[in-house]
Amino acid sequence: MAADTTGNGTAEGTGVSSIAPIDAEPTRIGIIGGTGPAGAALAARLADIGCVITLGSRSKYRSMEVVDNIIDRWPDRHLRIHPGDNSAAAAEPTVAIATPWDAAAITARGVGDQLRGKIVATMSNALARVDDEFVPLIPPRGSVAASVQATLPDSRVAAALQHVPATELGNLDEPLHGDILICSDYREATWHIAEIVDRIPGARALDCGNLSNATAIEAFTAVLLQLNTRYRSRVALRLVGLDHVPISELGGGPSPEPVADETAGAPRR
Repeated sequence: MAADTTGNGTAEGTGVSSIAPIDAEPTRIGIIGGTGPAGAALAARLADIGCVITLGSRSKYRSMEVVDNIIDRWPDRHLRIHPGDNSAAAAEPTVAIATPWDAAAITARGVGDQLRGKIVATMSNALARVDDEFVPLIPPRGSVAASVQATLPDSRVAAALQHVPATELGNLDEPLHGDILICSDYREATWHIAEIVDRIPGARALDCGNLSNATAIEAFTAVLLQLNTRYRSRVALRLVGLDHVPISELGGGPSPEPVADETAGAPRR
């Protein structure tokens, strides 16, 4: 997800937090590389819907500083965000990677043993700015998400939230108002991330198929950035003609367990 890049215009609504009931088991999420604008915004938004967040960083002290800033900004929200290093974030049941795009796979490799068998969301775009134009860069495996999946053959990687701006994601006073495109080679990874996204006020999770489609989604962010630049706007992605059906109701059943393919460096299914 590009920080402070694409975005929606002024949203209407109260942005009331949908905090989980006290007696419900909260969703625990670790955010690796979470101290940048995108990771901090994601932490605030997910904590506001009742998740318990471990905000990871290379330095726990940097994480402590960012967590303090989030709590100070939203003192009445009772956000449950805990500082930690990337290893602490990787220890959570569900993990998001919020590093810059060129560090995502390398950082994931460093905590790969802790991520085995887990659902891992990536939210990075490979983009470059050339003069006044935003240009998509195509990583060797086609997308940042595919690179992370190749690095983590025993994990279930889903691409999500790449096209959502940090400013709107982190503004808890407003609903998100936008569609969130999710793709993965594992249906249960898509469903799990979608269930979390659908809790966010104003957001709608959409199943966009296999992880190969992350190439198009990541690259399309450059178009949204260009619209913002040309029109001095904050655009949001909203697809028309779709009734909202929870992804888990679309059918298909769970994917088989990922098995490391030592020759291809990718999961066999």
